[in-house]
Amino acid sequence: EKLTKLNDICLFVKDFEGSLKYYTEKFGFRIKRLQPDAENANYVEFDFSGTSVTMWNVEGVKSAIDEKYLGGEGHRFMLAVKVPSVDDVDEIYEELTARGAECIAPPVTFEFGSRAAYFLDHEKNIWEVFGWLEGDGPGLL
Repeated sequence: EKLTKLNDICLFVKDFEGSLKYYTEKFGFRIKRLQPDAENANYVEFDFSGTSVTMWNVEGVKSAIDEKYLGGEGHRFMLAVKVPSVDDVDEIYEELTARGAECIAPPVTFEFGSRAAYFLDHEKNIWEVFGWLEGDGPGLL
């Protein structure tokens, strides 16, 4: 009952400066907060509406979580950003690829009623940008 609001999604990154540059220059994200301060930052919160996207240098994470839990390179998830319309998917695709963002799948319309494009970030995390053709997508089954 109390676990009902997702506050943020935090990506553990090896190259903090490279990832920060990628997100601000290629994806156009705005920085909301840097920790512990701007000169020594190893954590960033980007300015998002709703659930935040954050990034923490994996070396800094080791101060809070035992290193044995931080190994491995496999990715078993994707971050998905819903945009107001399918036209926005195409506009964002054009904008991000013009900035040099790596697109792994250009916009495609799916049979179930969404349109999406897929990108990789600096550390190869997958991002989906999608919109529904009608309303807010299909109803619950």
